[in-house]
Amino acid sequence: MKPVKTAPPARPNNFAFPLLLAIILSILFCKSFLPDYVHFSNDGPLGQQNAAYSRFPGILTGTWGDQNDIGSNGGAATPDFSALMGWFLGPVNDAKFLAAIALFVLGMGAWTFFRQLKLSPLAAALGALATTLNGSYFGNACWGTFPQQIAMAAVFFALALVMANSDETPRLIRWTRLALAGMAVGFSVMEGADNGAIFSLFVAAYVFFKSVIEENVPGLQRIGRGIGRVAVIAIFSAFIAWQTVTSLIGTYIVGVAGMGQDKSAETSQQHWDWATQWSLPKKETFGILVPGLFGYRLDTPTDMMDFLQDYYKGGEYWGGVGRAPEIDRFFDSGAQGSPPQGLMRFGYAGYYCGILVALVALFGIAQSFRRQNPLFTQFQRHLIWFWTAAMIIALLLAWGRFAPFYHFIYVLPYFSTIRNPVKFLAIFYLGMIIIFAYGIDGLTRRYMPAQVPANKSASWLTQFKNWRASVRGFDRNWSLICVITFAVSVVAWLIYMSQQTDLVSYLQKVGFDEDMGKAIATFSIGQLGWFLLYFAAAIVLMILILAGVFTGKRAKVGGYLLVAFLLADMGRADLPWIIHWNYKHKYEISPNDPTKSTNPIINLLLDKPYEHRVTELPSNSLFHDLYQIEWMQHQFRFYNVQTLDIVQSPRVSSDLMAYDMALSPTPDTAYLLARRWQLTNTRYLLGPAGFLDSINDQLDPTQRRFHIVQRFGVQPKPGIERPSELEQLTAVPDENGDYALFEFTGALPRVKIYSNWEVNTNDSATLHTLTSPNFDPQKTVLVSNPLPVDAPMTNSAADNPGTVDFTSYASKDIVFSAQASAPSVLLLNDRFDLNWRVFVDGKPAELLRCNYIMRGVLLQPGTHTVDFHFSVPHDPLYVTLTAMSVGILICVFLYFSTHKTQLAAKK
Repeated sequence: MKPVKTAPPARPNNFAFPLLLAIILSILFCKSFLPDYVHFSNDGPLGQQNAAYSRFPGILTGTWGDQNDIGSNGGAATPDFSALMGWFLGPVNDAKFLAAIALFVLGMGAWTFFRQLKLSPLAAALGALATTLNGSYFGNACWGTFPQQIAMAAVFFALALVMANSDETPRLIRWTRLALAGMAVGFSVMEGADNGAIFSLFVAAYVFFKSVIEENVPGLQRIGRGIGRVAVIAIFSAFIAWQTVTSLIGTYIVGVAGMGQDKSAETSQQHWDWATQWSLPKKETFGILVPGLFGYRLDTPTDMMDFLQDYYKGGEYWGGVGRAPEIDRFFDSGAQGSPPQGLMRFGYAGYYCGILVALVALFGIAQSFRRQNPLFTQFQRHLIWFWTAAMIIALLLAWGRFAPFYHFIYVLPYFSTIRNPVKFLAIFYLGMIIIFAYGIDGLTRRYMPAQVPANKSASWLTQFKNWRASVRGFDRNWSLICVITFAVSVVAWLIYMSQQTDLVSYLQKVGFDEDMGKAIATFSIGQLGWFLLYFAAAIVLMILILAGVFTGKRAKVGGYLLVAFLLADMGRADLPWIIHWNYKHKYEISPNDPTKSTNPIINLLLDKPYEHRVTELPSNSLFHDLYQIEWMQHQFRFYNVQTLDIVQSPRVSSDLMAYDMALSPTPDTAYLLARRWQLTNTRYLLGPAGFLDSINDQLDPTQRRFHIVQRFGVQPKPGIERPSELEQLTAVPDENGDYALFEFTGALPRVKIYSNWEVNTNDSATLHTLTSPNFDPQKTVLVSNPLPVDAPMTNSAADNPGTVDFTSYASKDIVFSAQASAPSVLLLNDRFDLNWRVFVDGKPAELLRCNYIMRGVLLQPGTHTVDFHFSVPHDPLYVTLTAMSVGILICVFLYFSTHKTQLAAKK
């Protein structure tokens, strides 16, 4: 007889899911493929990507932000995925595609982990899709914080490496995988900074817990093995993330106001408010289940696709994430009238988990406690319990200042330096999605088998009727609970609708006008109605699965329905975050010269922008909004215009805080405003033209050194008839225009030579002298370093100390040609930092701290070349690069050793 030929087992298609994920993201971000469009990014807009100071690879040796205030040390960037992709893509393509790429990497990380858990292909795919489309992950990536999603992807890869180990794994491979998992955790810290640090704590807890629950090992040995595994992961994590950790400590903690662990009672409340401002109000936890209940972005539906805007009208965020704590205390005390100054809201409600994800995750948790005929193995049940506990802990911590739990970790060393408790929601969703994937796997194994007996192949209607007549135990109870929960949700919706008038009144209280309040209330109530529709559909779909309708040939249909439902449900909640800009229109790029603007006022500021700073004269005007949002945050960065204003600085250094406080004007010391502009090389000011006389009268009544360079008006950009957004406005020269570009001729030049100086090592005395009305910064510079020579006493040297000119300028390397007629101090009106070095004629010289916070150097008579160069210590970078090389070698070793082991097993 001929041997019976058996078909080889079907090989899994390793390319189907990556292709599906790429197609889904390409559809969602399809507008990025248009040549003139980039994706919106709040935290990393195109202007910032195009800024000269932020270019890779130069930022590996230190970042000096020269575009805001008087300069700042941004630490050293790490050669992580985001930085390398930004370098490879360039600023425009980075703004187009990096958010989608980050989400793709995140989805692949989740898919890899779920496959390593040996879950069904459907469970792995759905779990990865639920991760990619999760409202928090997706919204944050689109918001511009996509490195956090890369960090979470690294966590998934680390967990996959941990789960790849078993008792049968050769010892060398087992510990090598743990070392690589540690590097993945370190890579998460490199990408996510304090987010990655939070993620690493839960990974360490998972590794220890997994070691403790594994069988066939004595109890003490389990604990010892768990501690050893965590230690290996921690060591290799620190190895690869060494540069990031040292940079974070140097720029976020050391020398930063309020970052010390010992705080006085006077500042403790302020620091608590600072650290917990972005907390999740407990009532907004419902937004996890109901998308849009509290709105989406602050300006939804602005910039959404035209055909979607009517559907999302009234979708502005109206919750309390990011609200200044003093405003909450004002409301909680029942105070009437206008609330105190501060941010009313900033956060967004992009926290939707997916109703199917939540429902199946709860199903998985409930099944894990089932004793008779359990759906999961004992090992799986323990892991589900771990992630359930992680979810609960993370949610309690995410409530931050709205609950007592965050206090317990806030008092731990350095936890008070972490900002924004809502970061813990990332762990909450991690746990929920993992349990969801377990739940889908259990459903497919027990309720959706592809192979069924012939007597089980009845029609779906017959199958459902038979199930309904015979269902008992867990399945019956679960179905009843779902139906009852839905009924309660309907009642809640009816009650919510009846409170619409009160909701509108509340919205008016927190800053919305009546019409906007009505639109928001209508939208919020409508979103709860849509939730009920999807909730009902999810319950029906799940009951049909429990009834065995999708078995045999219909199993694939059930899988397709689950995928389609997940995409429809979570996709609708993600749409408000997919915002694109016509960047050439937004940044007013000249079609003839991409380095120039079609905005004539910006072009005036582009003439040698490193020789002067610009600021705004605040006013309650249309231009104030245009300047604060479009010019300062976008256009100035794109064109490398340097401004005294600060876009964002949550952590202020102690020296800068003291400097700003000393120069803060009061009604009796209005001149300090002009003094600050004078000392900081702020030569140009923008604001209402009518301010000219008042600023001369109040700030410079004797010399009257303010004058108008160009008047202009604010008008719609060409082709815009009825502007509805600030980016549709531009400045047009107009001799009778309402606004003006002012020049302050009293501002110090960026670089100046003094032969008259005063040495004072007492910082308080230096600040007192700087703010004295009798002090003339044009004639004298204050030096905080003892000098080997005294200032010349001759008047000729003071009147003509010498000349200095720029030879070249880059944010980290500034070269001057100087000619000194006597021993002199060259003052560079940029902020002092110990990582700056100065060279005179190629030889190292002492870097002086001048005028309390600026840089300088002593020059002897003669002609000199002076070079200021910024660079942070390279040793941490070398450690990280070495670790990355080791990581590559580990990957090669694991590939060949695993492949060899698999071949041996087949033999």
